[in-house]
Amino acid sequence: MVDGESVTVKFITMSCVHKQLYQVYVPHEGKEVRFHIQKNAAGEFKIVGKGVCPDRYVPLEEAFAEAIIASPQG
Repeated sequence: MVDGESVTVKFITMSCVHKQLYQVYVPHEGKEVRFHIQKNAAGEFKIVGKGVCPDRYVPLEEAFAEAIIASPQG
């Protein structure tokens, strides 16, 4: 849920061996927008280039990380 609206978020892994970098696709203003989430040196998944990620999705960074961690590998 984003701003009271149910949205579909797609996570595309960039590595089939390790959970480390994902392309994330979200709906925004009638289009699909892509940004990246990457594991940092501390092992946390963070949005890379927050200027590319629509503002309404930035607060969901922790929820995105939890979804990645909970997902099956590969």
